[in-house]
Amino acid sequence: MKKSIILVALSFLILFGSTNIGNTGLAKEMPQVIVLFAEGMSFADLDELAKYPHVDKWIKQASSGALTIRTPGARNTPNGYLLMGSGAQALYSERSGTAYHPWEAVSAHETAGERAQELGGLDAVQKLARSAIVFPGIFRLNADNQDKPYTPQIGTLGKTLAAYQIPIAVYGNGDYDDVRQRHSVLFAMDEQGRVPVGDLSANTLIEWPGSPYGVQTNYAYLRKKVREDQSSGLITLQLSDLSRLYQLADEMEPAQFQRQYQQVLSGLGAFLGALLEERRENQKIILLSPAVNARAAKDKALLPPILVWEKKAGGQLTSATTRQSGLISGLDILPTILAWLDVPVPKGVAGHPIRVDNQTNNAELGQQIGQVHHTYATRPAVLYSYVMLQIITLACAAILWMAGKRGYVRVGLERLRRGVRLSLLALLCFPCLLLLEGLLPWQASGPVVLGVLIVIALLAAFGLEQRSLAQTTMIVCGATVASLLIDGWAGATLMRQSYLGYDPVIGARFYGLGNEFEGVLIGSAIMLVAAVYQLAREGARPYIAAFVFATVLYYMVAPGLGTDAGGFLAGLVGFFVALFRLQGWAIGKKGLLLLTGGLVVGIAALIVGSLVTDQPLTHIGRVSQQIVTGQWEEVGRMLERKIAMNVRLIRISIWSKVFVVSLIVLGLLALWNDRFLRHLAVDTPFLVKGFSGVIAGSLAGLVLNDSGIVTAATCIIFLVVPALYAALGEQKDEHARPEWERL
Repeated sequence: MKKSIILVALSFLILFGSTNIGNTGLAKEMPQVIVLFAEGMSFADLDELAKYPHVDKWIKQASSGALTIRTPGARNTPNGYLLMGSGAQALYSERSGTAYHPWEAVSAHETAGERAQELGGLDAVQKLARSAIVFPGIFRLNADNQDKPYTPQIGTLGKTLAAYQIPIAVYGNGDYDDVRQRHSVLFAMDEQGRVPVGDLSANTLIEWPGSPYGVQTNYAYLRKKVREDQSSGLITLQLSDLSRLYQLADEMEPAQFQRQYQQVLSGLGAFLGALLEERRENQKIILLSPAVNARAAKDKALLPPILVWEKKAGGQLTSATTRQSGLISGLDILPTILAWLDVPVPKGVAGHPIRVDNQTNNAELGQQIGQVHHTYATRPAVLYSYVMLQIITLACAAILWMAGKRGYVRVGLERLRRGVRLSLLALLCFPCLLLLEGLLPWQASGPVVLGVLIVIALLAAFGLEQRSLAQTTMIVCGATVASLLIDGWAGATLMRQSYLGYDPVIGARFYGLGNEFEGVLIGSAIMLVAAVYQLAREGARPYIAAFVFATVLYYMVAPGLGTDAGGFLAGLVGFFVALFRLQGWAIGKKGLLLLTGGLVVGIAALIVGSLVTDQPLTHIGRVSQQIVTGQWEEVGRMLERKIAMNVRLIRISIWSKVFVVSLIVLGLLALWNDRFLRHLAVDTPFLVKGFSGVIAGSLAGLVLNDSGIVTAATCIIFLVVPALYAALGEQKDEHARPEWERL
């Protein structure tokens, strides 16, 4: 009887064991993420890699995008690894060295394990036995990142996965000659600089005479390790053949470089194809580079590609960080890996998980990123020339006006005066044209772009020349405001491509309203309303003003639109002052109290709105969360960072020169001789009252933004240009009158 019971029990055990009934954990393998770091890869290299037939099919099946990595230091490989692995800003220092196996010698007298024990104390001794890889310089690295305006979180990825008992494995190295370069460990290590599994040794390389530095990646060994390692939740592979090749590129004969280049890509492609062929259902594979090679950097093609293979194939990658199809941030890599491994994202991580936009076409990504790189490469030529022309035009107009006041201008110089007036009108049109330029299907050089825009602006100036100052102001400012709002509500496609828009390569902002167009929108909206007051019937004026100002403010503050807290508050100040002046109300103490109360309410609305919205947390949302939860140290660092940025830009930015020149011109118009602005207030009183709002908005933008000098400079131009245009027009009228009448 007992034997029968035992046999039945065993039968049930075998049945349950083979079918996994009641034990779903055995039926499904644990998820695994494999990250291939093809160091030095650019989009040009990816295009070449796709030419191999056995690789092209896999690339077409991938979800792809471009990776923007904004670090507090140089745009290099170790800083890229640190940012992706910590989910926050951090800066690599050469003094911290690299990673080793504990048994590797770091000097004639010490192994890496002994060095780690020496630097780390008792805790390092106790935990060293559980580490296959150590980074002895972790304490030096942490020390170098203290007392910075950013909050370093070095080792976040390794620490988080270790807390959930998910092993990490690191394989491969970038060693050459006697130099050890194992930067991928910066991505995977924990807060103590440890990695539990991996191989950085010479096993991951094979000697290959004729290859860069005489070595190649041992792809067969890495493939074997990946196949065997089914317990690690995260496996990273440092593939550095391309990086080693580009290090020697300038020393190579061009034909030899091409031969080596094709050999490197062929090896990488074969390994990638084999890995994807063997990919299990539970595996997700990422191919990316923490930085592009030196040649791509020289060509200003700074965004490296990223490809992802998972169940859902095709489409462009995006995230809540960028809100742009085909573009993700390096900050998104950590939360993406944690999401795939079903691990909660720790506090302080700024990025968001990557998702696939299935409505987009992968084939268009190269052209899209090419446009981004082209705009980035030509932006300095266009903007620097534009700003210099702006400064020169303002200076010439001011000198010509002062000379006329002293009686030096004669009829023979009327052509010069007219030319300067037309140039001023062209300057007023330029911000709108810099936005609409994105409609042109071209990739012209900077000088060509600037030349075409100058011609169009001058043609517009010719068409506006015969109109009154109020009419001209209303037409130009109305077109500018309408273009910005329409584009903003339609997804800000033009703004993303504009030379005055934000730059994905720099990565300071990816969506919403940037500082350049923030100033343009504030200044043009105020002057549009002032021109309406000058021209429209009295009863309709307040309603038009309320509609324009409310629409602009809503666009600025809405999380899905402008998402610009600084612009919203600066606009609130500028619009308040403008409306009071246009309505003829005295600001006084009550007005100042009302303005202060409005700012307090505006800030409270920003905090509440950013916390209750169903949109992912933006920068404003994170700051609001820190304020609500009492993280004042983080708020202080944010303020310190913004102030430092503003001070730096005021010192070095060309926009600060525009602002200073504008202030000087404004002072001349207000104080020189007969104080022209007083006379202008007699002919166009509402336009001059609007100037007060522009000044207030410009100064508020300067104070309330981390790049406030840019906002101030682009805003105040809507005051200085119309005023100078009117001043030179007054001289024309003076010279047209008979001498006896002037007397």
